[in-house]
Amino acid sequence: MAQVEVKNDGATVEIADGSLLADLDGKCSILFACKTGSCASCKVRVTEGMENLEAPNELEQSGLATFATDPSERLMCVCKIKKGKIKVEY
Repeated sequence: MAQVEVKNDGATVEIADGSLLADLDGKCSILFACKTGSCASCKVRVTEGMENLEAPNELEQSGLATFATDPSERLMCVCKIKKGKIKVEY
């Protein structure tokens, strides 16, 4: 199981390895609205474990080009975790 620590919540949520991070919806305080990478409500800064995330796909790259200003930012709704642990804040 992969682990996502949400600094704002002070808690860690477990999800299956290889899951979309949209699976965190309802399990933490990160907001998920469109779930298509087009609104950035789920934009977070990855503070640890970026190597445990898959590279942004075309959909996420498009959203990041529009909304992100820092290379450590990702859109959780379309981002996939490989395994291991990441820490995020928003």
